[in-house]
Amino acid sequence: MSATDFARDRRASLRRSVVSGALWSSFVAALTLIFVYPVSMIVIGAFRDGLPSDDLPFTLAELATSFAASETWTTLANSVILVLVCGVISVTGGGLFAWIAANTNVPGRRLLTPLMAINLFVPPLFHTLGWIMLGNAQNGLINQLARFLGTPGSVIDIQTWGGLILLMSLGYMPFAYLLMLGAFKNRDQALDEAAAVSGAGTVRTFFTITVPSIGPAITGAAILIAVLVFQSFDGPQLIGRQAGIYVFSTQIYRYVRDEVPAKYGQAFALSLVLIVLVLVLFLAQRWLLRGRSYTTLTGKTSRREPQELGPVRWLLFAMILGFMLLNLVLPLFAMILGSFQPIFGVTSTGFTLDNYARLITDPVLSSSLSLTAWLAIVGGFGSIAISLLTTYVVARRSGFLKAYTSFSVWIPWALPGLVLALAYMFAVLAVPAFRSLYGTAVLMTLVLIVATIPVSSRIAEGALAQLSPELEEAGRISGAGPLRVLITIVLRLVIPSFLAGWFLSALFISGNLAVPMLLAPPGLQPVSLTAFQLFLLGDLASGAALFMIILLAASVVLAVAGASMWLGARYQRRALSAP
Repeated sequence: MSATDFARDRRASLRRSVVSGALWSSFVAALTLIFVYPVSMIVIGAFRDGLPSDDLPFTLAELATSFAASETWTTLANSVILVLVCGVISVTGGGLFAWIAANTNVPGRRLLTPLMAINLFVPPLFHTLGWIMLGNAQNGLINQLARFLGTPGSVIDIQTWGGLILLMSLGYMPFAYLLMLGAFKNRDQALDEAAAVSGAGTVRTFFTITVPSIGPAITGAAILIAVLVFQSFDGPQLIGRQAGIYVFSTQIYRYVRDEVPAKYGQAFALSLVLIVLVLVLFLAQRWLLRGRSYTTLTGKTSRREPQELGPVRWLLFAMILGFMLLNLVLPLFAMILGSFQPIFGVTSTGFTLDNYARLITDPVLSSSLSLTAWLAIVGGFGSIAISLLTTYVVARRSGFLKAYTSFSVWIPWALPGLVLALAYMFAVLAVPAFRSLYGTAVLMTLVLIVATIPVSSRIAEGALAQLSPELEEAGRISGAGPLRVLITIVLRLVIPSFLAGWFLSALFISGNLAVPMLLAPPGLQPVSLTAFQLFLLGDLASGAALFMIILLAASVVLAVAGASMWLGARYQRRALSAP
């Protein structure tokens, strides 16, 4: 190699190093600005009482007042009770259904996974509204039917402790099911057979062999459900507040929106407590699983035959039907019936399509539908794109970059949507250059994207786990840079998962209520906020019609997404088979 060639290669190498350093520095700065900086405002806000733009001094008075108030400890107690009870019911029910689907001969077990997936697609807000239409003490459909049959009074009141626990337990059971299904499927059934040979019955084997062997999956599901219950807002706001039950999210909203002047210091104090509790949950999981081995799959072949349960399988089949009825069929029936009634609950007025006509022709309601569509499309794409990039960095890099990226993306896990919205609101108001973002759709979209990243990251992790690093190494050996490898190799191979993540993220964004409650600009209301306001006005019929339109649109999008994923899978196979 001549001196000229050596100098040219050296300059090219130096240029690549400078460009790479600049790109990674920009990446770290973006993580800090989007994830870390807004959350730091929670700590700052806990030591001030007012907006950042008010330039108030720091003080411990508001923090001390918050922990001295009895309502703070009542809120903490309510939240802990809800987490413990709902967590036990959800994890127990989800684990039982996962065991039924993976290891037994119960009729209808093949319907469980599609049923659970469908339940995830239904936004929690509309599921809650459906049950309010069913179990409202005054005009709920179940109570109307009971009165028609001659039962006086109300047989069910969903707006109580019992109703809140039932609704949230049913709502989070699909998460627990999907988290534990893989662990049950991957178990070596030889363990159960050895227990049976030793004389253990089905029940004893289940509790002494089956359950302990999937400890990580159970604790992981329990931690996730606990975090989700801590973060929940829709059910506690629509059901709990009616019964005087305040949890972290609703109490924070009460401090910010219902109090005059707003008690920002106390709202952030509760937010700090919530973050600490979530940290304790994750640390507790690591402590419980330390030093234990859960290896059940080895190089030996293991048989996968359904476990014969005898007559008890019909009882378990009835449980599947009951879950389907409570979590999907009844709420959907209430929504369909209510959407055709001029006044919900008044059957004497007959049925009409006026609710649908008004939704389509009313400028406010039609703009709410179009805004939600744009938020779902743009926000869903942004969520899965950021998740794919950050997950790729965590999976393929090491050192500070991996640790900092993992920490930054973990932050949304620890914060409910309402606290995220409050943190971002303070973040933009604290910097004069960012204040123009306050009260805009841009800020609301950004926070919706961040709030959805915990969901889309799970899809991105599963997609990247299937790709061997050898494919990327081959690209780099051929002279491609990291960015080109990411776009031309990684992205092309994860297109089906990318489309699925886009669709799922869009659904979660369309049903998010907590973020728009604080950040929706005047005159720009997504469907979730519009449905909530219709509920407050007592117009459940219009809210039901709004839900049915969203459900129809989601079905169309699901069909398009399925076709796109099929085309993407074909494209992926062609890419892998190309020379």
